[in-house]
Amino acid sequence: MKIFDSLSRKKSHFLFKGNIIKIFICGPTVYDYCHLGHARIFFFYDLMTRYLLFKGLDPIVIVNLTDIDPKIATRANIQGLSPEDLANKYTDELYTDLLSCGITTTFNFVRVSDYAKTAAKLIAGLLDRKLAYSRNGNIYLDTTALRSYGKLSQLSVKDLDDRRLDIGPGKLNPRDILIWNASDEFGQKYDDKILGSGIPWWHMQDTSVVMSNFNGIYDIHGGAKDLIYPHHESHLAQLKVLTSAPSPIRYWTHVGLVNIKGNKMSNSEGNSIRIRDVLKRYNSNTLRLYFLSQHYREPLAFSQSKLHKFEIIDKTISNTMANVLSRRESNDGSKLLSKFVQYIEDDFNTPPALQLLTDTARSHNAVNDLKNMVNIFGLRY
Repeated sequence: MKIFDSLSRKKSHFLFKGNIIKIFICGPTVYDYCHLGHARIFFFYDLMTRYLLFKGLDPIVIVNLTDIDPKIATRANIQGLSPEDLANKYTDELYTDLLSCGITTTFNFVRVSDYAKTAAKLIAGLLDRKLAYSRNGNIYLDTTALRSYGKLSQLSVKDLDDRRLDIGPGKLNPRDILIWNASDEFGQKYDDKILGSGIPWWHMQDTSVVMSNFNGIYDIHGGAKDLIYPHHESHLAQLKVLTSAPSPIRYWTHVGLVNIKGNKMSNSEGNSIRIRDVLKRYNSNTLRLYFLSQHYREPLAFSQSKLHKFEIIDKTISNTMANVLSRRESNDGSKLLSKFVQYIEDDFNTPPALQLLTDTARSHNAVNDLKNMVNIFGLRY
C-alpha cells in the first residue's frame, strides 16, 4: 500500500508495526453549520478507516473540534449565547450532519477546550526549558533552533519572515510560533499560575490533544490542504520540541479544497453550501460518490448539476444490490476485487475504483466483490 506523504512530496509505502494505526484529523471550528468542504474531508477519512478495517487493521482515529476561537466568541455575541453554548450547539449539528452522511466508522471526537490544562502544562515546560518566551502576556515558541521549520510547507526562511504571523509587541522573531494568547478576543480565558491569563493558541490546542492521546507520536495526520501552513507546520515544530523525535508523524495527508466559482468554499467567506441543504435534494450516497469521483488530493470545483450523474450511478448500484443481496456467490469475481484493491492501495485512487464498482454493478456478477466494494466506499443500501 502506498500513500502520498506531504512532507516528502512523494508516494511512500505505508509500513506499520502491529495492527494499531494511530490517526489524527484536524476537524472544523464549531461556530457554524458544516459545509461541503468539511464533508469531503470526512468522506475521505471514512474511506481510509474503512479500508484499514477491511485489511484487518485497528485504526484509532481522533478528530479534534476547535471550540476555542475568536470566531466562536463573535458568533456567540450575535446569537446571544455564551461561547461554550454556541460551540456545543454546532458540535451537535455536526454530529447530525455526519449521521446523515452515513459516517459511521469509529471517529473519536475531542474538544480542544478539554485539553486546555494539558496545553498549559506543556507550555510551562517549554518555558522552563528556555525553548519559549513570554512577551506582554503572550508566549511564543522560539524557532531559531528548528532548522527544518518550513519543510512541510516548502517555505524558505525569507518566505516565512515575509508572512509575519501572530505579530505582537516584543516578539523576537517573525517565525516564532504563538502558543499562549493573552488577548480578550476569545470571550473566555483560563487563569494559570505560571502562564497568566490567556488561551492556548490554535496550533498548541491540537498538539496538546495528540500529546495526551498518542504521546505525540503517531502514524497519519490529516486535514485540508490549506492547513499546511501555518497550522500543520507549527504543529510539527511543537511536536519535535516536545517529543525530541525527528519524525513524530510518519505520514502527512492533505485533502484538496472544495471550490465554488473559483474560490475556496468557506463559512468565513460567506460562500459555503451546507451539507444538510444538499441532502435535502440528494442522498448521502450520491454526495459520497461525487466526492470519490475526484482524487482526494486534487481540488474539486463544486457543481450541483454534476450531482445528477452520480444520482443515476447510485440508483444503478442500488438496483443491483437489491437483486443480489440474497444470491450466493461464485468465485468468478475475485479478480475484480483484487483490481479494486490495487486502486485503493495506490494512494486511495478512487476514480478508477469507482468506475470498476459501477461496471461491476451493471454486470450483476461478482456478488461478493460488489458487496466488499460497496462496504469499503461506505455506501448504504
